[in-house]
Order: sequence, then C-alpha cells, then structure tokens
Amino acid sequence: MECQMQFAIIVFCLAWQLLAASAACLTLPRGDVSSPKTTTSIAPTKMTPRFMATEPAHITEDISMRFSSVGRLFHPQQQVGDDQTTNERTTSCSTNSDQHMNIVHKLSKSTVAIFGIGGVGSWAAEAICRSGVGNIILVDLDDICTSNINRQLHALSSTVGEMKIDQMKKRLLDINPHCNVTLIHDFVGQQNADDIIQSLNPNVDVILDAIDGTDEKAALIAAACRNHVTIVTCGGAAGRLDPTRIVCDDLSRSNQCRLLFWVKKQLRDKYKLFSKGSADKNSRIRPWRIWAVYSEEVIIQKQQQQDKGSTAGVSSLRTCDGPLGTACFVTGTYGFVAASKVVTMLAKDELIKPKILKSALFLKPFQETH
Repeated sequence: MECQMQFAIIVFCLAWQLLAASAACLTLPRGDVSSPKTTTSIAPTKMTPRFMATEPAHITEDISMRFSSVGRLFHPQQQVGDDQTTNERTTSCSTNSDQHMNIVHKLSKSTVAIFGIGGVGSWAAEAICRSGVGNIILVDLDDICTSNINRQLHALSSTVGEMKIDQMKKRLLDINPHCNVTLIHDFVGQQNADDIIQSLNPNVDVILDAIDGTDEKAALIAAACRNHVTIVTCGGAAGRLDPTRIVCDDLSRSNQCRLLFWVKKQLRDKYKLFSKGSADKNSRIRPWRIWAVYSEEVIIQKQQQQDKGSTAGVSSLRTCDGPLGTACFVTGTYGFVAASKVVTMLAKDELIKPKILKSALFLKPFQETH
C-alpha cells in the first residue's frame, strides 16, 4: 500500500511538472500575438505624415489611383529608346510620374459648370468627372422622362420622375467621392442668365452649354461673353444619324446646324456682341473665341421644322422628346467631344475668353434694341 502511495505521488509530481512546462510554452505565442497588434496600431500614425508630405493636402492616394492615367495622357512623356539602360528607364518613369501628377492636381482644383443635363450634358458631365475635375456645377430643373431613356445617361426605369441633376450627382459621387458637386435647380433664361454667371464668377473656369433652347442658349452665351468666362457650346443633335460628322470649331464658323444659326443671329442682332461680317463670302471671319460642337451632317427631311417659324424662340427644355428623333450614339458623342475640349483646355492651360465688340461693353445685360 505504501508503495502504491509513493508511486501515485511520483506520477502526480511528474504530471504537475509537465503541466507547468506546457503553460510556460503557451505564454510565448501570447506574447508574439500582442506584438503585431502594437505594430498595427502604430503603422497608420507612421504612414500618415509620410503621405501628407508627398502629396498636397486635398489630393489623396485614392485620387492618384483613379486619375493618374489622365495626367499621363496630357503630360508630354519623354521618349524611351531601345539604347536606354534599365536604370535610365526607371529614372525617366519616376520623373514623369511626379510631373504628370501636377496635371491631376490642376484638374482636381478646376471648376466646370454644365448647363442642361440631358442627352448631351449627362454624358459630358460623366466624362468630365471621370477625367478628374474636382468641382462640377450642374444646372437644370428638369425631371427624367421615360422617353429620355433612349439617349440620356441617368435615365433608367428606376429613375423616371427623379430630378436629373439629383441623379447625376449621385452617379458622379460614385465615380469620384472627392468631387465637389454643386446643384442649381433652375432653368436658365434671359432674365436670370447674367445673375447665375455672376454668382459663379470668379470660381468657374469653363462653362459647358448643353441647352437645347434657342433663346436660353443665346442668353447663356451672351452672359458668359459679358462676364469674360470661357464657354463651350453644343449644337443640335436631333435628327442626326452619323456621329463621325461631329466637329468642334469656332462658333463663328459653324454650319449645317439650325440651332446655332439662330443663336448666332441673336448674338449679333439682339445682343450686339459680334459684327455681322462682310457680304463677301471670301472675306475672313474673325473668330468669336467660343468653341462649338456641331454636326456637319445635312438633314434633308423635316428641315423646315427647324426653321425660324417653328423653333426660333421656342424652348424644348420642358418637353421630353422632339419631332426629329435622337439616339445616344449621337448625343453621347456630342457630350464626349465637348468634354474633351473642356478637359484639354484645363490640362494645357489653354482657356480662351470670348472676344466681343467693344461697343457691347457699354450695353446693359440683355438690353434689347428695336
């Protein structure tokens, strides 16, 4: 019996020693696990000052990831030859990387106001946002109709009845959460165009006009001219079938676009901003310094519907569809061409101001002469 008791005591002591040794081993992993937790909590503190030192305060790493490709597109890259070494190529890429971010920075600080967020303006707004422009102003008071679905970017079955600029803002912020999107729920007309433009100055860099009403378009362009704001205007897309005929040129040289024809007539005769020009067709026309996007496609049928008697002075802003028909592959191209001109001017510092007659400076805004 005594032997059994001694044997039990010995076994108990051995078991206790083994248990103590196991407990000692288990403390090591716990100590190792706590170390990464400490490192993780310190890492953001160490990373943040380094990141802030290499980038301007309002340009984040996320902006760089989204839009650095746009910066490279507009930055004149150094040509890499076959005879360059690996180190030379690496140094060249590193230098270009630093320089192209200046363009991204420039675009992020730019402000573009888009008037008319429909078949042309919606596509233009998205293209401008995807190019990294950091401040976008949307101006419109129209809602989405079912008949808009064939050509307008924000028009979906789920958005019918919603305000166009409200839906467009949601989409733009989903593309770039850092974009500052301002909404102006209003139609632009002869009575308020000058007030709206003055409220945007001097912050706005470029105005993109995607309005489809003759009087409204003329009033907006006139206000931009009087306030010396760069503006890109878009002609009529209705009735066009061939997107390859769309061009961008000075407004004074636009042709085959009845909408811009009547707008130019108002700018010359009603607002007295530009001269009527010479009767000699061979004489040189002085550029108005207003970029215009229009189609050179000739519309033979239904052309008389866009004559002065039917559309001049009549806005189609408050109607959901027009008589000539439209398609997204045309309206979208208008928007993309206009956006291309806007972004290129901003990236290359090539903004041009409208050049009006000196006599127009002495006229009151929108003063009509009879």
